[in-house]
Amino acid sequence: MPGMLRAHFSSRNKLCSLEMVYDSMGFMQQLERASCSEGTAQIIPNSLEMALSPNTNEARVITLAKPPYLIVSVNEAWARTTKYTQMEVEGKEMSVLHGKKTDPDAGKRPGKPSHEMMEVAKGNCACSVNIHYDKHGKEFVDFVCSYPLTNGNDEITHILHICKELPEPTTPENVFPDAPSNGSVSFQEQ
Repeated sequence: MPGMLRAHFSSRNKLCSLEMVYDSMGFMQQLERASCSEGTAQIIPNSLEMALSPNTNEARVITLAKPPYLIVSVNEAWARTTKYTQMEVEGKEMSVLHGKKTDPDAGKRPGKPSHEMMEVAKGNCACSVNIHYDKHGKEFVDFVCSYPLTNGNDEITHILHICKELPEPTTPENVFPDAPSNGSVSFQEQ
């Protein structure tokens, strides 16, 4: 893999800093080839231009990075999931998907990054799961990852939200797949 390694040492030959520079796209392509999964690795766009490129595999919505974080673009996959068109949601907030069972605190989990637009607008990626509603009021479990998008001056101007509809849990095994099936926990003494 083409790249460069640069190290700085102190006068006593102790390593002060180490910098690795390499072609990240080339690295991702090599990983895909090595794992026999070409075309499946997810490359997250970091600019508005990249985020607007056609992608039929994932539902995408782009908002402004300033409050009230208005929607500026949705793709076809997002429109199929939510039943909203670009014209219906442009200029509106993501709260158009909220309803009775939507948890306003779903993005706040102990020990995890907070999934708040303000944090993403500062450059922190975040993910959360919540119950959202399509245009007709049908609820769905939505896994949303939000990423900051920058312009040519490295300023965050927009936020990309990648949404994935999850299957609704129907049994305790779906909710807690590693839990004992009889609902009890046993301990063995050693």
